[in-house]
Amino acid sequence: ANGKYEHALGIALEAQETNKLKDILLSSGPDTSLLKYALQSSIKIVTSKAFRQEALKVIAECLEKILNETTKTASVDLIVVYQLLGNADSVADVLARLLNGSEEDALLGFQLCFDLVDSGDQAFVTRVAKRLQATTPEGENSTKARWAQADKVMVGGFSSELALSFLHKHSNADRLIMETVKKSLEERGSGGRSSLLHNAAVITHSYLHAGTTNDAFLRDYLDWMKKASNWAKFSATASLGVIHAGHITEAMHLLQPYLPANPADDTDGGGSPVAPSGGYAEGGSLYALGLIHGSHPGSNAEKRKETADFIRTHLRASHANEVISHGAALGVGLTCMGSGELAVVNELKELIDTDSAVAGEAAGMAIGMVLMGTGAGSINNSLPPQDKEEIMELVSELKNYAHETQHEKIIRGISIGLALMQYGQEENADAFIEDMRSDRDPVLRYGAQYALALAYCGTGSNKAIRILLHTAVSDVNDDVRMASVIGLAFVLFKTPERVPQLVKLLLESFNPHVRYASCVAVGIAMAGSGDPESIALLEPMLDDMTDYVRQGALIGTSMLYMQQSDTSNGRRVRSFRERLASIISEKHQSTLTKMGAILSTGILDAGGRNCSLMLGSRNGFTKMTSAVGLVLWLQHWHWYPMMHMFSLALTPTYTIGLNKDFKFPKKFEVVCNAKPSAFAYPKKLEEKKEEKKKRVETVTLSTTAKEKARLARKRAKEGGTSMDVEKEETEKKEAEDKDEKMEVDKEEEEEKKIKKKREPEPTSFRVGNPARITTA
Repeated sequence: ANGKYEHALGIALEAQETNKLKDILLSSGPDTSLLKYALQSSIKIVTSKAFRQEALKVIAECLEKILNETTKTASVDLIVVYQLLGNADSVADVLARLLNGSEEDALLGFQLCFDLVDSGDQAFVTRVAKRLQATTPEGENSTKARWAQADKVMVGGFSSELALSFLHKHSNADRLIMETVKKSLEERGSGGRSSLLHNAAVITHSYLHAGTTNDAFLRDYLDWMKKASNWAKFSATASLGVIHAGHITEAMHLLQPYLPANPADDTDGGGSPVAPSGGYAEGGSLYALGLIHGSHPGSNAEKRKETADFIRTHLRASHANEVISHGAALGVGLTCMGSGELAVVNELKELIDTDSAVAGEAAGMAIGMVLMGTGAGSINNSLPPQDKEEIMELVSELKNYAHETQHEKIIRGISIGLALMQYGQEENADAFIEDMRSDRDPVLRYGAQYALALAYCGTGSNKAIRILLHTAVSDVNDDVRMASVIGLAFVLFKTPERVPQLVKLLLESFNPHVRYASCVAVGIAMAGSGDPESIALLEPMLDDMTDYVRQGALIGTSMLYMQQSDTSNGRRVRSFRERLASIISEKHQSTLTKMGAILSTGILDAGGRNCSLMLGSRNGFTKMTSAVGLVLWLQHWHWYPMMHMFSLALTPTYTIGLNKDFKFPKKFEVVCNAKPSAFAYPKKLEEKKEEKKKRVETVTLSTTAKEKARLARKRAKEGGTSMDVEKEETEKKEAEDKDEKMEVDKEEEEEKKIKKKREPEPTSFRVGNPARITTA
């Protein structure tokens, strides 16, 4: 009665009273600000998913009422509500209403389409697009064109094209970084022969150029690439998929030289039989195809379907060769992500039944990718009704298989697959996870930690944190403890500052696995923030006694420093970069630490310095692709080819202004009220410095000078000729040195001049369109 609606609303949410909630919202005469508050509260405060769904339905009802009066603000919230409810048809109806409206409404509709794609739930977006196509209006061409544009954004791969062209044109990748890594590894004694470090370097190259389609370095150093053999060859071929992520139009053409021969040439379905051995490049190329189509959530649905079918033919034909079937399984998982198709799942299940360790691991994970977020195996799930029973049966078969098989790899694949299915299920998955957590087999318990992390991803749920922390200190298995600590970063990514506080004590744990996990967890949660406190936490870990803890600390710190300009954190980024370079070239560092330093070099400047690690989308959803990409990337601890999954978690950070025809307007600029240096790209390495160093090295010591003089006198006695030659040489050298010095001095003078001009740095600057934007 007193109009204190917020208080009443809070009580209704706490008491989980849906009817009261409805009364309160309606009696406020649905007030927009109150509805917004109700929406935010039910997302952040309500812990039970079942009640939240009820509350959201009530909020949707009220928003529908307002929608007719004020279309704009209500429709934005309404779409968020329906997306949270997973109600694709209603989302499509709201979009249709906007597209039918005025020009401004239509523009808002387009923006909302981009936001939908941004949340990374491909299957949901496809459902919305299908429904929207069904409502296409007859008649007027202008509105029909709007429908076509909305379709282009959602399933036509338009946002993926924008990202690709941005990353390609605005790439700021520094080729010298890769050159120095390669040079350091080739020096004697610093691990040039270690295939592990070579593999890490190839993967770092793919991180540096992820999505930029720039593979010039590999083409220039083909011989260096060819050093990779066996699984390293598989990884090297697959790394092309990371570099060309989203480059759908050219995918087949690029990988043509590596793809396996077509299996179904003859009419009877025969064709070239698959050889049981070899096939590393072929398997890698199928995996690369998956990465190209699966990395960007907004890639073209039609093309993705074609590729999935192509890879599936190889999957069916390659059971004899575990390498090719491994690549094909991962490729299928990436291209059919979240689709929940029964036929695909059955094909992957057949591969597991061959009981091949390597192929089975990939198939287990791939089943998880296909059934991602459907909650298969739990009672409350979102499986398509026609296949529900079969898929539930299949999941229970998988669990039994994990208990029966001898291969740890297959058990791990299945347990990670089961974890992916529980994505975003919250308490619906509790019974399923509890079952896995209490298993005797540590590998299944390991999967349970990731299942918990994904089920409660971004909810900040206290229950999940309690379980994870308890496991982190009580489980007998190191891997399980490690997984549970990393899980904290996923659950808390929306309030990342809580992770360093929680992990502070774990960083001092006597167990190196827990220390490693703590470093990585801080890195994932605070990625790209450059937060000085987190960096101070990780700094002592860089000198830890255990080599892989140092590796974790390097990787964690490089995630924190992603996209930070040179001025960040009191210019400490610079010294961190130098430290990475020195670790790589040190002879006495352990291989694992070196591997960490090499990978960190790639993570630091990922995607041409235009990408960051983001688990959340613009409007507060968890990015499905990023969360899954990171969980799969973390499996590189057991299996190196999983390192490529990092490209799923990389999000290009840019702002792009488009007009209603989806063209770039010419005079569109954004003003940024900060000094340009605060968000500038880090300075590229310079070769000049190395030359200077060389010159310093050739300083002659007094003893050598005396020695030379003595020799010269000796020679002079023998005959004056050699002396002249030496004189000429030294004169030449001096002249060259002078020239170089002159050049360097000139450059320095020029620099000084520029610096003098630069002194008062502007306090704001304009960025063009499109432009890279990083978090402040």
